Amino acid sequence: MSGLAYICGYGYGSNSDESDCEYVPIDRKRQKLPTPDLSKVSIVPQDEHVDDPELHGGRSRSFPHVRGNWATFIYIKYLEGELQNLVDKLQTATSFIDNSCQKCKDIHVSLSRTVVLTYHLITPFSISIQTALKNVESFELGFDSVKVYCNEEKTRTFIALKADCASNQYLQKITKIVDEVLLEYKLEPFYEDPSFHMSILWVNGNKQKELTTIIQDLNHIVAEEIGRSLKSVLVNKLHCKSGNKHFQYFLE
Repeated sequence: MSGLAYICGYGYGSNSDESDCEYVPIDRKRQKLPTPDLSKVSIVPQDEHVDDPELHGGRSRSFPHVRGNWATFIYIKYLEGELQNLVDKLQTATSFIDNSCQKCKDIHVSLSRTVVLTYHLITPFSISIQTALKNVESFELGFDSVKVYCNEEKTRTFIALKADCASNQYLQKITKIVDEVLLEYKLEPFYEDPSFHMSILWVNGNKQKELTTIIQDLNHIVAEEIGRSLKSVLVNKLHCKSGNKHFQYFLE
């Protein structure tokens, strides 16, 4: 028997150390609590993002959306209007291979991979990039040929304009500077041997082999447009996009 069962009560004024004790048994059976009424309690659903390729032309994410993670990359922005005539001709030429080929939006030249930043790192990362680029000079950006690329996931194929030799020297210098900042933040640097280009058309799936068969025809179109719609442009600022935030850095 438990010692708690022997607890005795003593009356006031008792002179005896041997007062009679009355044993009161303890009821060990627990009472069942009533079920709480949750009908009026607000339930907040878990914030879950479901990617639907049908909402954006069949494109799939390169990596899953995670709340608090911001996709970030450095790039050169190019005015789409100046390429309209060339893009239309190249799209017509590719229709014999795949008539679903579409024009790229927000035409640009990437200077970094797409990396992931948490929110609190966005501002210091941008400041680090701005500081690193403070002595970089403006330069002319030109293109001289067409090349076909496929993304790492093999979900999309791109027709792109490849940067010319003179432009490559400047682009190599800039990506090296950007890579140093990325490494400071423990982020993956750019490709070891980058092929600087500007994607202008895309199609779903891996169509690299098929599109490569007409690469000579596409390069002939580009050669005709060099000096007309495909002109060198002055690059005097770079851009950084992180989620829905946009930063720009002016060059000397």
